[in-house]
Amino acid sequence: MHRILVVLAISVLLALAPAGLAQAQLGGPQVPTPLTEPPPPPPTIDNELDDEGLSGLQQAMIFAGAALVLALIGFAIMRDAKRAAPVDDKPARKKAPDPAAGNVPRHKAKGSPAAAAAATDTSASAVRARERERAKRAKAKAKAARNQRKRNRPK
Repeated sequence: MHRILVVLAISVLLALAPAGLAQAQLGGPQVPTPLTEPPPPPPTIDNELDDEGLSGLQQAMIFAGAALVLALIGFAIMRDAKRAAPVDDKPARKKAPDPAAGNVPRHKAKGSPAAAAAATDTSASAVRARERERAKRAKAKAKAARNQRKRNRPK
């Protein structure tokens, strides 16, 4: 009988032990409250480093460098454009006539009174004549442009 009592007592103790462990793990009334930590102090700000940005000399150097870069880019573009431009086969244009030098043309100029009178003539024949002249000039201009394109073709 003593054996049965000892086995029964051990089984009761073993049955109650897991309940006690579970209560301790779940935070029963015997668990002490967690300690609170004081908040960390705010970081100190160094007033020794007064950063005021760029100085005037530094700004001037930056702007001068930017202007130099832009000037070099413009120079390179212009140099390349001059190299790639077609060579003009025509001789240089003559200077405008100088009456003091005596090289005035002998024909009537466009701005002469006779040319102005002809331009203001509103008769049908004068209008047709002006239209024919304008068509001739347009045709000659188109022909000159066509010849220029032929000369500029890659060979």
